[in-house]
Amino acid sequence: MASITPEAPVLTELIAKIKKADPGLGIKKVLAEIQAQEPTWLVSEKRVKKLMDQAGIAVANAEPEGELDPSIPVSHIDTAVDISSLTNGLVKAKMINKVIGKGLFATQELAKGKIVFTEFPFIYFPPMKRYNMVTKGDACGLCARTIKVGGLLSCVCPSCSRVKYCTKACRQTSWDSSHRFECFGLNPAIKEYVNFCVEENWNAGMGALRCYERILIANETSPDELAAVLKHFDAFATVSQEERQKRETSWDMMGDQSRAVWEKALELLIKGCKYPLKTLPKSGVSVLTKPLPDHLKDSLFSMDTYLKFVGRYNINNQDGGLYLLHSSLNHACTPNAIIDHPGAGTNYGVSVRLARTIKRDEQLQITYCDPRWKKDTRQQYLRTEYMFTCKCKRCTGSDDTLNEEIAQSLGLVQE
Repeated sequence: MASITPEAPVLTELIAKIKKADPGLGIKKVLAEIQAQEPTWLVSEKRVKKLMDQAGIAVANAEPEGELDPSIPVSHIDTAVDISSLTNGLVKAKMINKVIGKGLFATQELAKGKIVFTEFPFIYFPPMKRYNMVTKGDACGLCARTIKVGGLLSCVCPSCSRVKYCTKACRQTSWDSSHRFECFGLNPAIKEYVNFCVEENWNAGMGALRCYERILIANETSPDELAAVLKHFDAFATVSQEERQKRETSWDMMGDQSRAVWEKALELLIKGCKYPLKTLPKSGVSVLTKPLPDHLKDSLFSMDTYLKFVGRYNINNQDGGLYLLHSSLNHACTPNAIIDHPGAGTNYGVSVRLARTIKRDEQLQITYCDPRWKKDTRQQYLRTEYMFTCKCKRCTGSDDTLNEEIAQSLGLVQE
């Protein structure tokens, strides 16, 4: 049997396929799988390692994998995100293991105070208090920044005249990602779902709606855009909201009530997704008329899928936003990175700034909770909200005090 040496793109494609099927596989197991699938290929372990590093899908052997169960969020590296370009080559992604999932690692030593990257959200829904301002025309329909009365830059949705924006750029971004579906002037049927979420003060219900809107608009755009959007969502840490809430002590008493809310919400969501929607009054152009492909018709509006979108939003959102790159940042109770919001008067957008100097190949980590909390409080919060037991150095060591340098960088004490 003749042996051939595959071209790098062909080999990388197979490696990515193998890793997607089982993200926890290390270099040796990936090589074994390549040899099993392509017995005529001549491939070395060194070459597999090099291509995995270049593609950002290597495994960092930092933690034991543990036993998986339905309550453990599953995440994948989003190969459609150009991490090198977004971070100027400062950061790469690696799969750590099946339990922890992916992480971001420095490609070089980086100094304290360095802004590693700035990113705008893939999905965004503001705090409900801000959204109430949006509905009154007092805040931007995209970024939720307060709009001054009579502001020269403010503009309005021409179809509903209900939602205002601080700039034309915000209006266009909102239209392209959500508002063309959520506009009461174009789709009055969605009003019941929105009002239900507002009455329940349910940010995650609206966050899930924004996810559905992104998919439906992508489907209207092109098959390639739909595939890209679905791939982005698949890469986020994902767990059913039901599995999250089963971790709460109140589940036995409140479980039936939660299910009733979910069933009502899904019923209203399906009602608001009838096709075709209205046409634009001036141009006569139809909005969202293309039916879903067969593989999504039944699965997209199932209770299982809906609860995964609710859970996905809850476990990944940073002050209302789901971010393609930021979502790869893991937690530590003594973080080496800090989240800032660069836009004045809005949480729309994040910057990742270093709390201390970090070394090459060190993982960037933020905190998911208030680092001033005591260990037991932190552990309980992280188990309930994020479905993991923290094993960072501070939690497993004998000293639970917060590092003074980190506390200063976080603005918790004066320098």
